[in-house]
Amino acid sequence: MAELALEVREVSKRFRIYHQRSTSLKEALVERRRGRYEEFWAVRDISVDVPPGHSLGIIGENGSGKSTLLKCMAGILVQDKGTIVSRGRLASLLEVGAGFHPDFSGRENIYLNGAILGLPRRYINAVLDEIVGFAELEQFIDNPVKTYSSGMYTRLGFSIAVHLDPEILLIDEVLAVGDEAFQRRCMARIRELRSEGRTLVFVTHSLESVRAICDRCLWMDRSRCRMLGEVDAVLAGYRAELRAREEAELAMTEAAVVDSSPGRDGFRITSLGIIGPEGPTSILNTGDQVTISVGYSSPAPLSGAKFAITLLSEGGAPLATVRTADLETADLSLPQEGTVRLVLPGLPLLEGLYRLTVEVADIASGERYKRLDGVQPFRVHSEGRRESGMALLGHSWEFPRVTEATAGR
Repeated sequence: MAELALEVREVSKRFRIYHQRSTSLKEALVERRRGRYEEFWAVRDISVDVPPGHSLGIIGENGSGKSTLLKCMAGILVQDKGTIVSRGRLASLLEVGAGFHPDFSGRENIYLNGAILGLPRRYINAVLDEIVGFAELEQFIDNPVKTYSSGMYTRLGFSIAVHLDPEILLIDEVLAVGDEAFQRRCMARIRELRSEGRTLVFVTHSLESVRAICDRCLWMDRSRCRMLGEVDAVLAGYRAELRAREEAELAMTEAAVVDSSPGRDGFRITSLGIIGPEGPTSILNTGDQVTISVGYSSPAPLSGAKFAITLLSEGGAPLATVRTADLETADLSLPQEGTVRLVLPGLPLLEGLYRLTVEVADIASGERYKRLDGVQPFRVHSEGRRESGMALLGHSWEFPRVTEATAGR
């Protein structure tokens, strides 16, 4: 069996959290004896192997210890327990643009940053044009980097880092910066490195990037290993956890829809709920059959009322309004209490957080009985879909066919 590129054995890392800083030498000596700090274990008992040419994704929520573990692998931090052994030239993309001098030009910073990263000058000379071209900074490479936009600065830093010649590459969330086009080029470059047989350790919040790049996945939760194994299995467990947690949080933060204040003629909206394929929920998938139920109460039977439900984006922009047809409900008499349901056979919303606005009005006069704005938050997931935006459009594509008359053209 070939030697492992990276061995991590029962690694733990702790930090001290001080509750009161000393302002003098005397206070420092006194407080040191009293021990006015607590220990926080950012990483606890992590063990993982990475064979040569393989890629490991590390996922988890903020504060779970992902970046701390990666810094220990890079040698930036020294673990308090356990061992880390790397075999091969190791480079890290932990902070894009680290070591840039604002008064130096982009070209000078390439040489400076290359020296910090351990590159010989002859290698920088050989790849200089490639670095500048990847960053798309040919016109500005001799300007001071303090005049660069944040996007230019980021492109230059990433370009320098990925044009190293590492056998092991550690990447920490650097693909979350820059515009969409730049992120695509970054991903393409990472895939090139992977196809060249480089060993990758990849920390990210982008689960799709992990699926596209990595062979195995480590899920960290509160400093410990929650799950380690094949990418699809780990991502499925992580998504299930996030889904359950998100649903609980949405339920806790949900705006109150049982309004104590009556509307016109004492009319009240008593309940509002969302029912998915498996029952009441705040988490849905694009294409799900969804029922939105509106409970109401009225001092007298309700005649000539129309109901309207508006789907809102997270920012409050109205996306679509669905109304009962006036002609259908003009002569309809509803009981004093009941539930009106709107059924959507296929939810057309794409990934995002949404809310509802509900309005009940009198058809004849147009006067409003009651309105609830921006209530009932719910999350929509669109895993595996390639569409972008907020709404899913029913569509089909038609292409011209090659015929005998056009085949030779």
